[in-house]
Amino acid sequence: MTALLSVASLSGALWALAQVPAAPPVQSPTTTTTTTTTSTATGNSTSTSTTTTTTEVPVQAPKSAPLPAWEPAGPIPPPAAAEPPVPAPTVEDPPAAPVTAAEAKEQAGPPFYSEADMQQLRARHGLEATPPTSERKSRWRCLIADPTCGLVVEVQATSGFAYRIRQGDVGSPGDVYRWSSARVQYDVWVSIPTLVESRGSFKYTRVSLGPKGGIIASDNKDVWGNVGFAGRYWLKRTRWSPTIEFSSGLAFKVAGTDKVSGRFDNVRSPIGFVADVGIGLGGFGAIVLGGQFDSPLAREDVPEKARTPAAGMFYIGFRGNILWGAPAVAGVATHAAALRAVNTP
Repeated sequence: MTALLSVASLSGALWALAQVPAAPPVQSPTTTTTTTTTSTATGNSTSTSTTTTTTEVPVQAPKSAPLPAWEPAGPIPPPAAAEPPVPAPTVEDPPAAPVTAAEAKEQAGPPFYSEADMQQLRARHGLEATPPTSERKSRWRCLIADPTCGLVVEVQATSGFAYRIRQGDVGSPGDVYRWSSARVQYDVWVSIPTLVESRGSFKYTRVSLGPKGGIIASDNKDVWGNVGFAGRYWLKRTRWSPTIEFSSGLAFKVAGTDKVSGRFDNVRSPIGFVADVGIGLGGFGAIVLGGQFDSPLAREDVPEKARTPAAGMFYIGFRGNILWGAPAVAGVATHAAALRAVNTP
């Protein structure tokens, strides 16, 4: 039995190798049935037979994909020409609105101020809406004061009405002489700018102050000298700007009528003072109001001929630059009228 099984197995193996093409080995499940037969005979002999049967279960092999049909080799067609690239569609912007002149001046960068902001700033500080592009030129070569001038040298003439007072007999209380008269004054002013206002590259004088000196004349041929200072404050920057003028100084008598001889001669006296203030129009003229005080030298131990009584005056008049003529003419006419028409007590 064992020999038969060996022959059968060898025959199956040779048959499997003879198959072309050889299929891939596929593991197949097998079923094994074993039968055992036992026979019992009479006597002492016992025989046992065993039969083994192997049954293979057919398994379907996997199917391979069908091969493409074979075509004979032919001429290789040339490669197709590359198509030109198609440009991407562009979106056209709408036409921009026309730019006005005001928008053209405004820039996106610093200092981030528009024209409206500049106008508001000018209004806040009292400046003009449209600043000048060129500096205004002064007239008369600064011989008449102007805000655009620096150093100014001017000749002023003052003429006006004066109310004079003078002490009488020092031994008699209440002995005072009062009379109406005229007053004329000629001064030289040196105006130095002390406060300057700048507008861009242009400079304007706001306050001027400087020395001044001159003479004062009245009736009875009395003449005083005065030395002091004068100033002017400009309210605006124009040629006809309103001004506030002020001056003060020391006053001393230099000439008059001698009491003994009755002649006009030099006279010495103590030092007094004079001061005035006025409201003017540019450097052309001003209405002034002021006063003058003459110090006394009238002690009882001083002889009568050498005594200088206390005196003074209040006056109101017009002061102006002599270059435009009217102040000079008014001064000369007032002086002549005072010498001829006023009777001094």
